[in-house]
Amino acid sequence: MPKYTGGELKRKILRRLSGEKKGMTADALAASLRLKKKARPALLLALGRMEQSGEIVCGKKGRYTVAGANDLRARLLTLNRGFGFARPEDGSADCFIPGRYLGGALPGDTVLLRLGPPDARGPQGEVTQILEEGSRLYTGRLVPAGEKRREVLPDSLIRFPLPVKKGECEAAVGDKVRFRVTFDKAGDPVARVVTSYGSADSARVCADAIVDEAGIPSVFSQEVSAQAEALRDAGISPQDLDGREDLRDWTIFTIDGRDAKDLDDAVSLDPDGDGWRLGVHIADVSHYVREGTPLDGEARQRGTSVYFADRVIPMLPEALSNGACSLNAGTDKLTLSAIMKLDADGNLQDVRIKKTVIRSCVRGVYSEINALYDGSATEEIRQKYAPVRTALDNMRTLAGRLKEAAAARGTMDLISTESVFVLDEQGRPVDLFARTRGESEGMIEQFMIAANVAVAAYARRRGIPFVYRVHDRPDPEKLQVLSETAQRLGMKAVRLSAQPDLRELMEEARETAYARLISDRLLRSMAKAQYSENPLGHYGLALQDYCHFTSPIRRYPDLSIHRILSDAIAGVSKEELARRYTAFVRESADLSSQYEVRAMTAERECEDCYKAEYMARFLGETMEGVVASASAFGLFVELPNSAEGLVRINDLPEPGLRYDDIASLVDSRGRPVYTVGDAMTIRVDAVDVSSGQVDFSPVLPTLG
Repeated sequence: MPKYTGGELKRKILRRLSGEKKGMTADALAASLRLKKKARPALLLALGRMEQSGEIVCGKKGRYTVAGANDLRARLLTLNRGFGFARPEDGSADCFIPGRYLGGALPGDTVLLRLGPPDARGPQGEVTQILEEGSRLYTGRLVPAGEKRREVLPDSLIRFPLPVKKGECEAAVGDKVRFRVTFDKAGDPVARVVTSYGSADSARVCADAIVDEAGIPSVFSQEVSAQAEALRDAGISPQDLDGREDLRDWTIFTIDGRDAKDLDDAVSLDPDGDGWRLGVHIADVSHYVREGTPLDGEARQRGTSVYFADRVIPMLPEALSNGACSLNAGTDKLTLSAIMKLDADGNLQDVRIKKTVIRSCVRGVYSEINALYDGSATEEIRQKYAPVRTALDNMRTLAGRLKEAAAARGTMDLISTESVFVLDEQGRPVDLFARTRGESEGMIEQFMIAANVAVAAYARRRGIPFVYRVHDRPDPEKLQVLSETAQRLGMKAVRLSAQPDLRELMEEARETAYARLISDRLLRSMAKAQYSENPLGHYGLALQDYCHFTSPIRRYPDLSIHRILSDAIAGVSKEELARRYTAFVRESADLSSQYEVRAMTAERECEDCYKAEYMARFLGETMEGVVASASAFGLFVELPNSAEGLVRINDLPEPGLRYDDIASLVDSRGRPVYTVGDAMTIRVDAVDVSSGQVDFSPVLPTLG
């Protein structure tokens, strides 16, 4: 009997199955490959792995065949009554799947998809195999469905109500619930409620469900909390200062939002000949969170802090995040500093990375420094910042030059709206407005970018294992679509072959009603930023070197590279660094990318719930808004407070409207009737806090 290695066995299987239209069972394969009985487990293991990877397909009769050229791994995205949509893992367009070809797949399942001929809806396909089931747990609202019957209205992913299995639900009608989908004897999906959170009309309750559904750990174990408390209570010992550069006599201070408690970065700036000495001093979290400890394991599991309207789920316990590691003014703090030498225009000349101890002299607040800059500061504010006023003026000058350099290299300044909620004592939203960004926020952002660039360049030049922040080039086909869109909107900057072209387009759009639309389309055309062990550069910032160094209290990749840098500057050899950290950075980059997406998705869903609860107080009221985007099913109208709602196409008075695939709903002659940027008076018709949806209807002008 021949003995095969794993790779050889895989090749033998593929070679034997190729050309077998009807396929072969595992027994037939074993006989054909002359494998003895004791080799059967190795064969089954290889078949299982190849099936999981989508290289082969196992039919209903247990016959294996080689996956065809039209077979793709995909994830089922949504399920409607009678059809679904799946997203192939190779990045190709989403695929429409008729109901009879779903094969029992549910949203979240990884499936093997066989592509068929496309139609007007785009690519079509058939699920030939469920490779891996998702959790099959979803959230929704429990509603009545006739006498003594109830059903669940799913929040998303599943787009139709599901009957609740009788006798298995103790939740009340109107509750936000978590449910599992199973199938009845007829093969129809049914919901089995597993958790009730309380009223689905409460955004706070819905946030609990969102956290649960996302799998975000929200409670620290007793062991982790005790370790954090002990580290805070221990304070700073003389041994902790050994080998640290003492910067306590430098003019160093923090600048953050008024409500911020985890102050993990401080800055300093001094003239240095014809240039500058810029210091970015970051809390030395790696000094406290050592590899292999319960704290480190917990931080790795969380990956990032998560920020909701009513709470923060921190990566580290408050004893560290708001205590030992927070750079509170007037107290000695351990830091890892990037001390940069810049020329007069802000170009990096050199960087020193040092373990340091600092004492912040001022707890700076963005709004107060903005008032200093625009001349509206009170005498009290001017007195508070008198010790650092010279540094602040210098910082303003340097930040301006850094911003000019960023524009020159093609950094894109996309448009985004950040919402701010004011909550009452019960956690209900009582006010909502769009956050305004002042000069000092932009200034600190420039300094943090400068430090991230300097640190990433330091690591790349030395060839040490590292976690980089990377951003790939846009897909050429998506850029072509964007170019055609810009051309149809009358833009001049439609040649999008290089980075400065994209910036030029964004700046041109900024002066039009299409600014938000072009910003969104630009964002969609580009790859998503993520973490990687390879220094691939950051396209959006037009940078060769970039990482996340500045927030180790709230991001695990920052903590990861602090740990590596601490060893590197302590003199650990390149070979030893590779031994210790090569596998670590791969895992950290992969997990951090996953957990970032998890956090961002949960934050967005929670924000939608709070917006919906806030808008519920205005039901039936008339408001002024602006058309933010158009779609085949209607218009999304944004209000000045940043809330957004849908005006359905069937509720518009003009008959026969259709979407032009760009920015307008047009009439039968193709003439725009409603376009992005148009003002619109709306009435708030309905809200669904559970799904975060808000419905508007148009208010027509009265005649006479």
